[in-house]
Amino acid sequence: MEPKVLLLTFAIIFAFLCPINAATMPDYIQICHRNDPKIAECVKETVHSIRPHLADGIEELGVPAMEPLYIGDLNILEGGANGINVKVKKLNVYGSSNFEIKKIRASDDARRFDFELILPYLHGEGNYNINGQLLGLTLRGNGPFTGNFTNFYAFVKVIFNVTTVNDVELIGLKELVVKIRTGSGNVHLQNLFGNDKTLGDIINETINQNFELFTNEVIQPIERALEKKFSAVSSK
Repeated sequence: MEPKVLLLTFAIIFAFLCPINAATMPDYIQICHRNDPKIAECVKETVHSIRPHLADGIEELGVPAMEPLYIGDLNILEGGANGINVKVKKLNVYGSSNFEIKKIRASDDARRFDFELILPYLHGEGNYNINGQLLGLTLRGNGPFTGNFTNFYAFVKVIFNVTTVNDVELIGLKELVVKIRTGSGNVHLQNLFGNDKTLGDIINETINQNFELFTNEVIQPIERALEKKFSAVSSK
């Protein structure tokens, strides 16, 4: 669930592609123009230059502080395979401002952008509720959880519409696709099976021994949630 923090990163990127009054922008932000033949490089350099400011937020762009980044409540799975339900509540994420754009490509006259980003390290804290079958295990419990995640990649395709109103070009979102490649990590779910420590330890160990399989089970709903949330953010 932690890759949701990428939303703020992308929101900032799109701010550079829209008609914004330069006077309202912080002086450390370079405005990138859609007709720049090197717009991909411009966006990459600009976003990396503002990373030190993301921890405390950027008031001029309406970007809240990212350390920690409060995600809140998130439905990971609802009635999925084997009828499993997974919910996360009051989620805080640390490390989200330390992202890096590995690759960026602009095409179709800057109407399409393809991004590859990496989050080297994330730490998450919150509460969970889980009930159902996952990895062949019966899981039931609710309570605090923590998670540590390394080297999560996000691959994002964004396609824009460009319309002209009163001789001014306006950009609108046409299509957005998110794909996530999980890295390594571990999670710890407290209070599994009514705080049965022995059984809870076994389940946590099994999940962490099969961490990639575990994350792959829940990744598609997360990707769809990212697409929906990000579409709403970027449309603003």
